[in-house]
Amino acid sequence: MRATAIKHATIFCVLSFLIGGIGTAAAQTMSYADAISQLAAACGADVAKYCRGIPLGGGLRNCLDGHAGVLSPRCAQTRAQVYDSISRRAAAQRNIGDICSADIERLCGTSHADAHLVECLQATSPVAISPACNQAFTDTGWRTERAQQ
Repeated sequence: MRATAIKHATIFCVLSFLIGGIGTAAAQTMSYADAISQLAAACGADVAKYCRGIPLGGGLRNCLDGHAGVLSPRCAQTRAQVYDSISRRAAAQRNIGDICSADIERLCGTSHADAHLVECLQATSPVAISPACNQAFTDTGWRTERAQQ
């Protein structure tokens, strides 16, 4: 009886950790390299079966999209997560100047997104940045990529 209770408690803790980790991971976008790695790991068999010989890039994406109904569940789920994350990253990079215009002016001393935007926002405490700008900056991937350099 006690062993069963310990087993159930362990399973609960592991599941709680995994679910909590999933929520945290969704707050950031993945790098392009991570996206390719995740797709390769989850969709390798599907690519070999349906998209053999198609190079990385738009052609492979079109092939996977065209076979969406027959992809393995793991590939389909990973594909959706990767596409969502990369779309959010690209949108954040494209729109950060508009989203953060007030923060850029207040914190960086300029009224537009220029070459020093990343350095300025990187050097600024996230607490000092507005929530929308902070999320956009996180979604660009520049905060984490810059920290890893």
